[in-house]
Amino acid sequence: MNKHVLLLHPVAQWSLGRIAAICEREGWRLTIVTIENSTVGDRVTTLHEWIRVPALSDSPGELLSQIGARRFDAVVAGNEFAVIAADVLARELGLHHNDVARIRASRNKALMRRMFQEYGIPQPRTIAELSSVEESRSFDWTGVAFPVIVKPVDMAMSLFVRKCDSREEVEAALTRMSAFRTSRLTNYEFSTDALVEEYVGGPEFSLECVVQDGRVLAHSVTRKFVSPLPACYEIGHISGVDLPEARLRELLTVTERIASSWAMEQGVMHVEFKMTPERISVIEAAARPAGDHVPELVELQQGLSLEDAYLHARVGLPWKPAAREQGDTWHAIRFHYDERSEVPRPASVDVLRSHDEPEGVVPGAEPFSVNSRTGYSMLRSRSQADLDGYIRAT
Repeated sequence: MNKHVLLLHPVAQWSLGRIAAICEREGWRLTIVTIENSTVGDRVTTLHEWIRVPALSDSPGELLSQIGARRFDAVVAGNEFAVIAADVLARELGLHHNDVARIRASRNKALMRRMFQEYGIPQPRTIAELSSVEESRSFDWTGVAFPVIVKPVDMAMSLFVRKCDSREEVEAALTRMSAFRTSRLTNYEFSTDALVEEYVGGPEFSLECVVQDGRVLAHSVTRKFVSPLPACYEIGHISGVDLPEARLRELLTVTERIASSWAMEQGVMHVEFKMTPERISVIEAAARPAGDHVPELVELQQGLSLEDAYLHARVGLPWKPAAREQGDTWHAIRFHYDERSEVPRPASVDVLRSHDEPEGVVPGAEPFSVNSRTGYSMLRSRSQADLDGYIRAT
């Protein structure tokens, strides 16, 4: 069945390569849209067309003008910032899409918090919504229990997410955030709005899942490792970790409520959460496959291709997970940084692939941020504990 897929603003070569491979296997044409100076598609020889535009936009008129008279069978988000644009353009073209008004909550954390409260999703308590240092100075901080978490409402990759121990630290975080207004990968414009939330402790995880008919059809749990506080950058992941059965059932129920809040009948979700013996707390959720090579780990771990499910959902075709049981090994990724200590790799941990890209570091990037990564190692081990220790070490 010859479908034509439009992929909006892919930013990672590994992700575009996986999507291109699926389209080639299915006999689908693939067209991408990026900003003018993007090189993301340079290594993909099977592209039908590469459209270059000034910037990623959510505007229906702008999106339609960018594609001109071209018509497609599916519009797919190539990165987190393009999720809303993909549904806006798909709606304008009469293609499969989520409810645009409700799916906006997947990209705006303030809207997300309000919608989650309406649907009974367990989450951190919102203390304030601020758009400037001046608003912080007029806010009544009396009775606020520190520490708190400050986060931009519409950025990604944990940029400017920070644990703050005082009002002064909150205002310093707002000042740094306000100077960063445009994505260098898509020219997408950010707002100046930020959330101040209660700080929730405990280990961090994510649920990667496929939703059909509003129910979780397939899933995988990822253990996430973050940089030393006060920043909250992700420095590695392990795929396929187990949760207590009762907690897993609770998490799947919560995830289906999130899908319902977004009116998502069919798609792929990435749900980040913290878990303690007392509670599950949803940090945020996304209406797309995860980044950070997590889909690769999930496929290595249990044969589940999140991109395959995602593309079929956007095209409007049925999809079934491959029947494969999780084995007795775990797969992981450890990101490289110049500031990261060299630690001995346990003998039980095998390196499947290592990629070094020191030229990708952005000058002035904060330590352990995505912009200071110099590469990564894809790992496998029969010892989850050994992987845990090796990835955790900074």
